[in-house]
Amino acid sequence: MICHSHIPRVIGTKGKAINFEKARRPAAADNQNALGRSVKNMIFSERRSYPSLFLVVLLIAFLQNCNRNTDNPSQNKTPIGTVDVQYAEGFSINKYEDHTLINVFNAFQDQPDTLRYVLVSRDDELPEDIPDGQIIRTPIQSMIATSTTHIALTDMLDANDVIKGMVGAEYAYSPAIREGFRQGEITAFTQGEFNNEVALNMNPDLVMISAGQASQYDNYRLLVDSGIAVFVNAEWLETTPLGKAEWLKVMGALLEKEEQANRQFAKVAQRYEQLKSKAEGAEGNPLVINNMPYKGAWFVSGGESFTAQFLKDAGADYPWYNNPSTGGLRLNFETVYEAGLRAEVWLNPGTAVTKEDILAKDGRFSDFKSFETGRIYNNNKRMSPAGGNDFWETGVVRPDLILSDLITILHPEVMESDSLYFYQKVE
Repeated sequence: MICHSHIPRVIGTKGKAINFEKARRPAAADNQNALGRSVKNMIFSERRSYPSLFLVVLLIAFLQNCNRNTDNPSQNKTPIGTVDVQYAEGFSINKYEDHTLINVFNAFQDQPDTLRYVLVSRDDELPEDIPDGQIIRTPIQSMIATSTTHIALTDMLDANDVIKGMVGAEYAYSPAIREGFRQGEITAFTQGEFNNEVALNMNPDLVMISAGQASQYDNYRLLVDSGIAVFVNAEWLETTPLGKAEWLKVMGALLEKEEQANRQFAKVAQRYEQLKSKAEGAEGNPLVINNMPYKGAWFVSGGESFTAQFLKDAGADYPWYNNPSTGGLRLNFETVYEAGLRAEVWLNPGTAVTKEDILAKDGRFSDFKSFETGRIYNNNKRMSPAGGNDFWETGVVRPDLILSDLITILHPEVMESDSLYFYQKVE
């Protein structure tokens, strides 16, 4: 039972009240480590020290208050529907008669805040008892995107025309976005230098940013104060491929294309699970290493990262499965080099396209087993002229295509075709 009239309110930066309807941590291996940062539950952490009798008294008082009339009747509304979220950890969507409520959980790496977005049809009057949160009129008709992953979401729903501004538009893989940029239909924002004044003049329905530090959100405070919604997309904090892809349902709600989003995601999830079953039936688990050293350090994926999940689902062995990190691991060259001598497959060796590119980095790589057998593959098959990689664009909403590539590389005997979509062999 949830008493909505007593949802905890935590005061965030600059005195802003942040409403908590449901507190969730970023998907992580444990409660003490998420992307290398400590995770704290701001609602419940202090309550653990209370005596048990005091807890009972508090609970009784809480339940009694739930039966009283409240000053905000919107908190007592019952959803008429809830969007089924199967894999993602970072959001929920509830449908009400006069609005849709999106909660984004733990959008900031340094604060366990829940952000609330209230979606109201642009043809309707604002409800008098509308709940707290940023109001977004839907369907959105204009948006500034700050990541190529946002392009993937609109592209999947045949809605690229809503993107009117783009950070790093020239580096997008999408031909439609690049053409819009060339024709002047899409305003380009310089990477790392978002111009609030230009955004204000554009007056978009929405600016979509990626989750990060709370201080980064404050950089967009001018837009929020001017009535422009700033939506924090936290898909990159998901630690499973299908969890990332399920954020398509959020874009579906913003565009009022919920049915299309549900249908598209269901197809992707079904194919992903079918491919996963194929890999489970394969013999053996080839040992895999990934990436390329940089300035003496070798960054590899943690054992609870979405990359490690891809490898597990593709039927690979991986030296760092037991590491609980959801992000990257900084290892010394010798540690990974030792694993590379035994690894049967090497994935994503930097920007390498040929073996000569690899040897140019370090001649010792010729000792790798994968180098001798020719089982080196890179995810740079689909690149734009300016260097945009479709693996990081379409791949976010089509993890089934990535998994298909990985199984084809690791277990070609269980696949009907040897063609690759994102990957290519390094020869």
